[in-house]
Amino acid sequence: MGARATAFITEADGFVGTELIKVLVAGGHDVSGLVHSLEGAERVRRAGATAVIGDLASPGPWQDEAQADWVFHLPPYPFGGGRITSQHAAFVMRTRVLTDTRLLDAVAAGTTRRIVYVSDASYYGATGPRAITEDTPPQPSAWGRCLAPALDRLEGYSLAGLPIVTAFPGWIYANASWFRRHVIQPVMSGGRVLHFGRIGPWVSPIHVEDCARGLIHLAKHGEVGGRYFVVNTDPIRLYEFATTFARLADRPLRCWSFPESAARLLVGHILAEHLRADAVFSNIRLRGIGFRFNYPTLERGLQQVLGALDESSE
Repeated sequence: MGARATAFITEADGFVGTELIKVLVAGGHDVSGLVHSLEGAERVRRAGATAVIGDLASPGPWQDEAQADWVFHLPPYPFGGGRITSQHAAFVMRTRVLTDTRLLDAVAAGTTRRIVYVSDASYYGATGPRAITEDTPPQPSAWGRCLAPALDRLEGYSLAGLPIVTAFPGWIYANASWFRRHVIQPVMSGGRVLHFGRIGPWVSPIHVEDCARGLIHLAKHGEVGGRYFVVNTDPIRLYEFATTFARLADRPLRCWSFPESAARLLVGHILAEHLRADAVFSNIRLRGIGFRFNYPTLERGLQQVLGALDESSE
């Protein structure tokens, strides 16, 4: 099982946060999670962690809990539905810089062994259909440019001695968040799946459990100052999320297909650019430090998702 560690997670009640709690607790570690509400605290407790209600933007009891062996700094999920405006993107950018500063300053004088800073691979911009490595110079999209100020500040903290490892997950899927809303629910209910263009861009998927396991692996083995893509080896076309799930579920797939040019009208130019861009990343660095996937392909991962649906309906 390995040595017992203490862990602190921001955005702990979210899609990745709750899965990260479950995997850490199953590994015998003591976990506390920062949340903003009583509802979030209940989700964290159900997952097996101690809930801490607070806000990174303000001092509070979370500062004591952050003095853990491992700190996992997860970003809030910004795409809650509807259009992403420039004003909203700018707000996310400012908030991320502020909360990063408060958290990293709070742990700077402590004995934290690893800070796993989780960002968004869209920071690298459109990749083309061939995988890029972490050393590829970023060419951020409109959304990626919102992430750049916070990421650019990390180097200074690393030079000051903070043990930061940066993780860039790909398209994370499971029975939750965007995948449940936009794929599972419409397919299982006979509704329509929305997609733009005929087949969509190339993307790198990752099952949420493997994502959580990957982040923990980085806490144990990641090189301080290093960047790691947390993705499966084989990219897929974006439409394959829905076509593969429908095939495995033995359900017809009904779609609302919109031309790519309509994406800007429906979701705004920032998110439209994100949805149209190839986003293909190499996991050779992650595999090079010994990480192995439980769900190495989309097929295997969606079989698990479907099996969990069947279990929950019994």
